[in-house]
Amino acid sequence: GMEGLADELSALAQRLGNLDTPLRDIGEYLMLSTDTRYTRQITPEGTPWAPLSPVTLARKKDTRILRETGVLQDTLHYQVEGNELLFGSNQVYAAVHQKGQRQGASGRTSRGGPIPWGDIPARPYLGLSLEDQGEIMRIIESYALG
Repeated sequence: GMEGLADELSALAQRLGNLDTPLRDIGEYLMLSTDTRYTRQITPEGTPWAPLSPVTLARKKDTRILRETGVLQDTLHYQVEGNELLFGSNQVYAAVHQKGQRQGASGRTSRGGPIPWGDIPARPYLGLSLEDQGEIMRIIESYALG
């Protein structure tokens, strides 16, 4: 699990002195894995995202969830700082998509309508699936044995 990953990484950091290269490999892997999950519209646990409401579907040009502009999926990126890997999207609504948001949580429009106009269910796409954890462990081990 996650604790095992953390232990392996700290052992590796002590040996290599610098996790830059393994973390970049992990970042590249997560870009592919998260992008695939996004396209398949599933959570890291493998369950389908909450479906769109009929009202939302009626307003959309594209029936796939959050694919109207492609911006969120296309702004996934990672950054390695020191021995830390940061992964996600810099888009403000990335967090809304990940965690969901209650109707009106972002205030009101100039005409007094709630923002968002309805509850937005969480549709998590960031996180590590069991497969991701296994793959990350393999990446770490390839450096540990290297």
